[in-house]
Amino acid sequence: MTQAHDPAGTRLGYIWLQPGVTRLNGWTLLYVLFVSIGLLVFLNFQQPYVLEVMLDIPSDRHGRVVAQMALVHELVLIGFVGPFGALADRIGRRKVLTAGYLIMATGYMAYPFAESVTMLTAFRMIFALGAAAIISTFTTVLTDYPQEQSRGKLVALGSILNAIGLALLAGIGGQMIMWLQDGGISPVGAGRIAIVAIGLVGVVSALLVWLGLRGETLRLEHAKIPLPQLIREGFAAAKSPRIALAYAAAFIARGDVVVVGMYLSLWATRQGVETGMEPAMAQSKAGIMMAIVSVSPLPLAALFGILNDRIDRVTFLIIATGVATFGYLAFGSLDSPLFGIAIPVGIALGCGQVASIIAGQTLIGQEADPRIAGSTLGAFNAFGALGTLVGSVMGGYLFDTWSYGGPFIMMGFASLLVMLGAIWVRLRYGTAR
Repeated sequence: MTQAHDPAGTRLGYIWLQPGVTRLNGWTLLYVLFVSIGLLVFLNFQQPYVLEVMLDIPSDRHGRVVAQMALVHELVLIGFVGPFGALADRIGRRKVLTAGYLIMATGYMAYPFAESVTMLTAFRMIFALGAAAIISTFTTVLTDYPQEQSRGKLVALGSILNAIGLALLAGIGGQMIMWLQDGGISPVGAGRIAIVAIGLVGVVSALLVWLGLRGETLRLEHAKIPLPQLIREGFAAAKSPRIALAYAAAFIARGDVVVVGMYLSLWATRQGVETGMEPAMAQSKAGIMMAIVSVSPLPLAALFGILNDRIDRVTFLIIATGVATFGYLAFGSLDSPLFGIAIPVGIALGCGQVASIIAGQTLIGQEADPRIAGSTLGAFNAFGALGTLVGSVMGGYLFDTWSYGGPFIMMGFASLLVMLGAIWVRLRYGTAR
């Protein structure tokens, strides 16, 4: 799998960039990887505060409103990540990504000023539209920039930066409301200032992306291909077994994220209360377990990237989904996510989740036709958004009607199916040339 680097390319630390990609372009991509996931997720952290303090919605309606926001968000993503990916092929990555940050910033700044759930839903749609442009484009740039022998390393570094950026943005943004209230600002005013401040990060990001990413010289055929055709070609790329496998990996990887994010905390909190803990203590222990699952794989992420560059990418996907299958099935079978062997099983769960994300992203980056890379990555992210939607709906149904561990067992079997598909592709088609 290891390939010699192209001496015409630029080196950014231990990562070789494609010819024509400068160090400034590379550093800007690293900034994008650092800030984007935090911007995409932070609004979810602030949503309960908006519902309770700003809109004064009764607590027994919070679940329905949150579900409505999630449904609207994912439907917008499913509908627009493909077209935005195709548009990035048509007019260039930098323009679409810059627009995405500005649209998202608009949604952020409007969100805390909503006066009803209807207005909140409309503002969430604006936010989701920006998110669709960002997701479909920064993953395409991540595919464009590295030379093949550095692809896994860059994706792994991106996963580390995602986690660090999310932790910092959530930590600072989450404390900002309390700091502002301590300074004498009203609860509503403090919430508005904090959320708008994060929106300003989106404006700054748009400026940095415009100045720092490469301005593509578009090929003539891109200018002539109709946008609907580019979208169709992105989904038609699944005729390649390896690309179809990458799309399936995106489906489970994004579903993994929502299952861990939504149902681990809910399960841990309920389990704690049912065993006699105070709700605040149960929530605290749930937060600790979330941190363990999210942070424990980071020291291994770089090793995952190196391994992924040294062996066939489908082989690495088999390994990644194998670890994920074990982690999800074992975690879902626990009596409690707070006691006993929950911590080592949670670490295995986190490792499988991160490895699956890295495996899918590097495989699609390797296999995507450069002529329609944006369209292909748009389809890749559309399958990811669909996985999030299915994980949310089916996971919630299993959680309520069967078992608290049901969502994890569901994702364990989904990972097993992808692993079996990867084994078939590996045996049927061999290694990549």
